[in-house]
Amino acid sequence: MRLNIFPKLFLAMLLATIMVVLVMVVFMNWSFRTGFTAYHHAEELDKVQELAEVLGTEFANHNSWDFLRDDPQQWEKLLGDLGESAPLPPQHPAGLTGQPPPFPPPGALPPDRAHLPPPDRAKLPPPDQDKPPPLAVRLSLRDIDQQQVVGDFRHVGVSPGDRSGRRDVTKVEVRTSGKLVGWLMVWQGGVVTNGLARSFLDQQVRNLYLIALFATGLSFLLAILLVRHLLRPVHSLTQGAQTLTAGKFETRIEVTTQDELGRLAQAFNTLAEALQHNEIMRQQWIADISHELRTPIAVLRSEIEALLDGIRQPTLERIQSLHMDVLGMGKLVEDLYQLALSDSAELSLVAEPVDLTAVLTDTALSAQARLQEKHISLTTRFDPQQPLWIRGDAERLRQLFSNLLGNSYRYTDEGGQVEILAQQQGNKVMVSIQDSAPGVPDAALPRLFERLFRVDKSRSRALGGSGLGLSICKNGVEAHGGTIQAAHSPLGGLLIEVVFPAESA
Repeated sequence: MRLNIFPKLFLAMLLATIMVVLVMVVFMNWSFRTGFTAYHHAEELDKVQELAEVLGTEFANHNSWDFLRDDPQQWEKLLGDLGESAPLPPQHPAGLTGQPPPFPPPGALPPDRAHLPPPDRAKLPPPDQDKPPPLAVRLSLRDIDQQQVVGDFRHVGVSPGDRSGRRDVTKVEVRTSGKLVGWLMVWQGGVVTNGLARSFLDQQVRNLYLIALFATGLSFLLAILLVRHLLRPVHSLTQGAQTLTAGKFETRIEVTTQDELGRLAQAFNTLAEALQHNEIMRQQWIADISHELRTPIAVLRSEIEALLDGIRQPTLERIQSLHMDVLGMGKLVEDLYQLALSDSAELSLVAEPVDLTAVLTDTALSAQARLQEKHISLTTRFDPQQPLWIRGDAERLRQLFSNLLGNSYRYTDEGGQVEILAQQQGNKVMVSIQDSAPGVPDAALPRLFERLFRVDKSRSRALGGSGLGLSICKNGVEAHGGTIQAAHSPLGGLLIEVVFPAESA
């Protein structure tokens, strides 16, 4: 079964939170129990240390341990002074007597039910299996020869010779006037004997589990809210993309955050604006192309029909006029083809170091004869011996500057002038071509590089302009990594400034 992103994110966040809570609960439970047990053991050891000091004083008074061996009640009295009074198991000078201890090991039946028959035992409440023995039973006094004086670990399930049990046995020295006279041994083994302490410990553990349960429920709620918050922009993007696919490019998404999702929504709106702009340009482009082709085709059709109907005679002048109309249409189609190539990045460029001074010199010589037909003077303001190196395609650069000079030829009045300026400024190479009157209106300057835009359409058609020359020039400059812009010329006409990145020879 395929899951959507909502259950995937929800389950991932919920499981991660639950795992963190479980690990936290286990660790905190272990840490709390360990710390609390260590605190309790330290508290017990303080009592044992106090008992060891008392035993050292008593040993000095009696000069032996016989006072405890002969009278075990003295041991009970010493424990009672510490608040640890408890009934003592039967003792024997040589060790254990074999009599049943009053503190049976965990799990054994207590004396109050051991004599009962099995049916009566079942009626009694179960024994407290977890109740640990008191401190008095877990103490053992040994003399300097490691012989037991009083106390026995067997009553808590630890044999004196059990090494595994001795890992939890703490030995406290008993000294008299600085002399070691015995050891007071206590078996702790991780038990907590104080009833109030055990109640506090159990309560804290229960509270910890309740907190873990509450944290799990809260994480469940937060996971739902957070996943919905994260997926709301995704749903908006999905709906917006479907709307764009249907051709509704005016679609926009509300940007409500400044995070990655907000930037994604902003990028979507930028894409929608670009698509809308391109769609408007496409419609305008189709309308302009249709208009540009309709006029010459209508002229050709009317002229040919007049010749076919015998209204006009097929004279040489009329045939030459038709030929000029065909050439104009051919020029428009060729310009459209070149523009399409530059738009699709299929206009091949051979990128290599090019001396722009040499390219401008050759282009100026080629255009000079044509400019002289209209008595237009051409002036170059650069040193032919000073190379200006850029990286590009020499042939494409010649076409670029030929088109710019051709534009000056068509739209500069007879007897005017054209100037070419080239220079290097830092890491840029700047080329400007300016001409004399007529000028361009201020409102038309930003639109000169738009396709099929003409300042004076009737005059442009009469001069053979298709309205695509400057658009082709713009694509050619940008293909070389440069920029192009138009401004008013000090000579009274138009100034075209081209900037290329400079390249060391």
